[in-house]
Amino acid sequence: MKNKKHLRIAFGILTCCVCSNSFSSDFNVPFVSASGLGNLYADWATNVDDCSNAFTNPAGLTELHHKQTVIAPIGLMGRSRFTGTSVSPPPPFQLTETGSASTHLGAIIPVTYFAFPINKQFTWGISLNAPFGLGTNYPKDGVQRYQATRTSVVDVALSPNIGYQITKTLSVGAGIDLNRLTFTLDSMVRSPFGGPDFESQNHLTGFAYSWHGGIMYQALPKTRLGVSFNSMISFNTTGNSELFTPFGEARTTSQRTNARLPARTQLSIHQDVNDSLALMATVFYTNWSTFQNLTLRNTVVSPTGATTSVSIPFAFHNTLDYVLGLNLKATDKVILKGGIEFMNAPSNNHGRGVADPVAQATVMGVGAHYEQNKKLSYDLGVAHSFFKTNKVNVVTPIYVLTGQNSPQTNVVGLQLTYNMT
Repeated sequence: MKNKKHLRIAFGILTCCVCSNSFSSDFNVPFVSASGLGNLYADWATNVDDCSNAFTNPAGLTELHHKQTVIAPIGLMGRSRFTGTSVSPPPPFQLTETGSASTHLGAIIPVTYFAFPINKQFTWGISLNAPFGLGTNYPKDGVQRYQATRTSVVDVALSPNIGYQITKTLSVGAGIDLNRLTFTLDSMVRSPFGGPDFESQNHLTGFAYSWHGGIMYQALPKTRLGVSFNSMISFNTTGNSELFTPFGEARTTSQRTNARLPARTQLSIHQDVNDSLALMATVFYTNWSTFQNLTLRNTVVSPTGATTSVSIPFAFHNTLDYVLGLNLKATDKVILKGGIEFMNAPSNNHGRGVADPVAQATVMGVGAHYEQNKKLSYDLGVAHSFFKTNKVNVVTPIYVLTGQNSPQTNVVGLQLTYNMT
């Protein structure tokens, strides 16, 4: 019972930090360390620099020869502005509104890793991070209000991992993920009587198990290859649905939904050009086609407390993202990092809503690593996303929303790495 209590406390603290306002990174949050942020995780499946590889590819744990702790708070800041038209057709009065609404994007993502070499072949590790997240917080009187006001989807994962060195050039690794998913899906509901809007609030939580693993191969003395895989996560969540009206509050505690977050595959190559320069690249494949819609069962839809199922369409498609990066050893203690990512979005112009403001983007990153001594080192990473303006086109029996989103985000990460002898 005590262990379960500690797990809930750990999940709760991390979820509260991530949800401090809201954030958006196309559901898939790649910010798993500050050391990798500078080159945008171009060495995702080939990283052997610190124990954040417990999550990206646990096969790399075998390259760590000391007990190690990584603490890396990562901050995301940005905004998105929707401009467009909303039409609410329920009779007898149709309401058409044109305007704009903005949401600020901001969160602190505290990630932690630990590695413990058992012997020359086995290394154990543990990770606590947030691999998936999405969030917006639009005004309750904005033109978008009948589609979304506050939205937050956060997956927090606690993962024990093991790495095994088969030969001096080949290692494998795997980990089990205990995931906690939290949903917040709020919107305004137009009153059928022509009076003030109603407010719908939906909050759900659930747990799920998944797994991840990888292989790392030193193909040549200066060439390293890696491939890693993260399984699909299937959640059964439960929670509350509430409808606030001028006549009172209607509420149920039996709301339910099933959600499936996609499987992911990463393929990386790391090339040491010389003693000072290393080049790296990664291809990310995400099986977003498993995320087609989200159905909320037992959702309160009337002041009498009547409930029904509400389906939110997403119709996501699979994506390929590409990252190129480099590390330049400036001195014996300083390494400079840089990266560029070409990021695709699973959403499309035919059904994208305001709750998912992210579209295609080019991401630029820079960073630096400083080694104070053999025990202590620091990392700083900064990234900026250049998003394309994306279309919004939502058509339902009770409202139509069309227009465009203009998002922008910045990410800053700090990391402390401590080696224990």
